[in-house]
Amino acid sequence: MSPGDEATHETLTGPRCAARWAEMIGVFFGLPALVALFVDPARRLDTALASVGIAELTPPGFKRFTVMLPILILFSIVIAFVLVFARSFPTRKLWNWGDCRVELPRIVGWFVLGAVLLLGLAYALHTWTDVMLVRSRGGEVGSTFLNLPRNNLPLIIAIGLIYPWFSAYPQEITHRAFFFHRYRPILPGRWSMIGVSAVAFAWLHAPFWNWIALAITLPGGVLFAWTYDRTQSALAAGIEHGLYGWWCFFTGLGFFVYAGSLGA
Repeated sequence: MSPGDEATHETLTGPRCAARWAEMIGVFFGLPALVALFVDPARRLDTALASVGIAELTPPGFKRFTVMLPILILFSIVIAFVLVFARSFPTRKLWNWGDCRVELPRIVGWFVLGAVLLLGLAYALHTWTDVMLVRSRGGEVGSTFLNLPRNNLPLIIAIGLIYPWFSAYPQEITHRAFFFHRYRPILPGRWSMIGVSAVAFAWLHAPFWNWIALAITLPGGVLFAWTYDRTQSALAAGIEHGLYGWWCFFTGLGFFVYAGSLGA
């Protein structure tokens, strides 16, 4: 499979191009912004609504971050159905094990290098900054560096089994398979598609309300988009995403893309 094999799509111009851009911005940037406002630990949206005489959106005791994973899964299911029933989309791209298998040695090899770099980054942040220090809901302050493997080994194993299928792979369906198919007509260049897809992927993490989430997911988004462009396989990008995501939780960086971290 040659990179960017969807380049034969017609390039949209005029009002149709503007409409497709508006759709992309609304779905991939507007929706995460709305979710971020809803789960904002400072509840700034509630403050704004209260100023105009509208009550808060949820009861005071409701943990708003609990809606984040269900929204992602529901969104991914809707997008998957759209792709399956789209006549112009080859559904094999949702899996495409053949091209995925060819890329696996490269994916694993790069991951070994990336794992070392991420561990070094986490150690540096732990040693020379206070970024990794967080306050638990019990009031105790501790570092997230290697916290899970040291203190909750069963959980880090469970994350390795669950995270790739319920978080990483669904995001590759939405931000790679669908994004590349739907917006190729307005982003015909290979690197423009990879770049905008990566920015949209990073912005998906805006509801976590911390800059580290955006900083670590942007380069990841470039890598996963590049892998999808090479393989035309959401599975290949999902495996790569799952490896890096799990390792982030292992090192402690995953705390910043964990819904329960809001307000901590």
